[in-house]
Amino acid sequence: MTATLPAPAHDRPARRARRGTRTGVPWLALAALLAFALAVAWPGALAPQDPFAENIAQRLSPPSTAHLFGTDELGRDLFSRVVHGARASLLTALGALGFAIGLGLLIGLPAGYLGGATDRVLMAAVDVLLALPSLLISLLIVSGLGTGRANLALAVGLASVPALARVTRAEVLRISTQPFVEAAHGYGLSRPRILLRHVLPHSRGPILALAALELATMVLSVSALSFLGYGAQPPDPEWGTLIAAGRSYFATSWWLTALPGAVLAVVVLALHRAGRALGATEVRPV
Repeated sequence: MTATLPAPAHDRPARRARRGTRTGVPWLALAALLAFALAVAWPGALAPQDPFAENIAQRLSPPSTAHLFGTDELGRDLFSRVVHGARASLLTALGALGFAIGLGLLIGLPAGYLGGATDRVLMAAVDVLLALPSLLISLLIVSGLGTGRANLALAVGLASVPALARVTRAEVLRISTQPFVEAAHGYGLSRPRILLRHVLPHSRGPILALAALELATMVLSVSALSFLGYGAQPPDPEWGTLIAAGRSYFATSWWLTALPGAVLAVVVLALHRAGRALGATEVRPV
């Protein structure tokens, strides 16, 4: 019998870190998500200064203890504007996610359960959307409907429908072959009842995992469209709008663009890591 040697002491922290990354949300990502949630629910707790208060005498001040992220071209506290802008970014992304999940279920459930011509027609429509870049779809929709958070949520949500519809269809196809579904057919239950009470609940794991990953992409897409001028309009703070406003001053006041962009990157990465952790816990065999 061979004995298993313990790992070297210098390698143990790295192995523990790798295990933590595989089994849950890392501490840094969790801290970023908690701060993001606090900024959405209670922005005044993190940034008590008025995000709309102007002070021309302190315009374009660099980061300091008085203004953690500096001030913008009108002397407004940039940190307060970034914190208050978190709510606009998340609420728009959540609206887009709700629309995408709803439409994805309406397409994926009948396509996977009924099959045949219904499946071919619905998946053909999904393939058309998949052939176009998601940002292009969002730009086309928001250009036709106009600016505003509701139109922005609709545009971003529609771009994520194909992925959610395909995952829903695949899960319905998998669950429909399980013995408990065949037994429900044997008891004479109607198709809608079987679909809603037996198939859909057992398909929710992968759908929710993908939805969590899509939320990170939606926050980034909302900011990208706001950067192009289709989101919140000044003086309302929104991350994409703040980044766009700082472009003209980047050579002399780098913080106007770099710091909101860094916050956006950290939040998107944290949401993506949380989605991966949710997928690892939700996706299990039936």
